Amino acid sequence: MDRRDCLSVVATGVMVVGGAFGAAPAGAATDVCVAANGAVRVQMGETQCEADGTRSVAIAKGAGSSATATGGDHNQARALGDGSTAIAQRGDNNTALATGDGSSATAGLGGGDNNTATASGDGSVAVAGLGDNNTATATGDHSRAAAGLGNNNTATATTDGCTIIATGSGNSESC
Repeated sequence: MDRRDCLSVVATGVMVVGGAFGAAPAGAATDVCVAANGAVRVQMGETQCEADGTRSVAIAKGAGSSATATGGDHNQARALGDGSTAIAQRGDNNTALATGDGSSATAGLGGGDNNTATASGDGSVAVAGLGDNNTATATGDHSRAAAGLGNNNTATATTDGCTIIATGSGNSESC
């Protein structure tokens, strides 16, 4: 399934201790990837990252995690959990943050600028795009939030397992 076109899913700092300078101390991250401005700067373990565009940054930390910041300038993608995915794409100033294990955050899906998607619950999904200035936040475990198909929409899913969609212009929905 193509992540860039799929709306069916319900439509900083970087610290790498020791790894670049010899043996990493006990407890240090072994699955980490950092990309910025078109180049992968660090890649260790089972992670993937890609970034292009001026001041775009992608950071993946956690086994099987992936971060992509492409298709525009100043995009930020951070996947900070095992099996998590963060994608900021197809526009400028889009931010995707996935911090729960198995979580997914996509900002700029289908195009748009200044979109923010945050998925912090385990197995949660947040999608913001198909417009400008949309915000989707999924903090409950296995929750889903989507904001888009217009501008200035906000979707917030704080309850475990809930699904919420905000579309149109200037709408705010929550569960």
